[in-house]
Parts: sequence; structure tokens; C-alpha cells
Amino acid sequence: MNIVDHTLEQIEKFPHLKIYVGTDSQDRGVDTYYVTVVVYRYGRRGVHFVYLKDNVTRHRDFSQFTRLYDEGVRTLATADILTTDLPVAIEALEFDYADIAKTLSSKLVGAFKGYPNAQFKSGEMMATKAADHVLRHPNLYK
Repeated sequence: MNIVDHTLEQIEKFPHLKIYVGTDSQDRGVDTYYVTVVVYRYGRRGVHFVYLKDNVTRHRDFSQFTRLYDEGVRTLATADILTTDLPVAIEALEFDYADIAKTLSSKLVGAFKGYPNAQFKSGEMMATKAADHVLRHPNLYK
């Protein structure tokens, strides 16, 4: 499925939909699995999402910080693809980072805070929750 074509179809059918983008990742063995989700919210009539899965082999120097940073980069890249090719506004870019000093992800908040509609572990976080669900249930999402 082409995510740009699918998004265009959704916009044509539901011009008032809201779009959310987020990424989550998980280390399994020697690989890191990433899932980036685009959520289409139809007001009070529900949502659906599409996802992009990718896995990479971890290098010895591949840290948790690098993995979390790559989540943010993948979210931005997907949003950029959508907004470059389509006349669409992203309701929220969701980053699964906590703005609490004792967490590793807090060091990344500053790097991504300047982006329009950036959200950090607040609100509904639909896209990152969906990405987490896809990662936790790989047999359901092939």
C-alpha cells in the first residue's frame, strides 16, 4: 500500500479527518524493530491506522538513546512525506518521550520540541500506542 495514495483517498472521503503520526521500537535479539503509524481520526466516528514496519540489525554501538532518536526521525520523515505530497495538516506528531529529567528520553525532548504539533507522552497518543500494539503482537500484524 502506498501511504500517500491511501491518505489522499481518506482525505477525499473524509475531508475533516485528523491525522496523527508516531513511531515506537523494540529490541528483539540482535534486531531493532520499528513501527511507524499514521492514524486517521474521523471525529467521533472512529479511527483506523496504517503502519510501516522496519527492522535493522543492531550494531555494538547502537544504544537505547540512538534507538529512541531514530523513532523521532522516522516520525518526522513520514510526516514530511505526507505533507510534501499532499495538502494535509498533521494534527499531531507523537513522540514517546517523557519530559522528566530522570528518563533517558527527556534528553530528546529538546531535539524534537520545535516541530509544529509535537506531543510528548501527553494526551491520547494514538499513533504511538498503535505502534506499540503492533510491536507487542507481531503475529497479528504481518
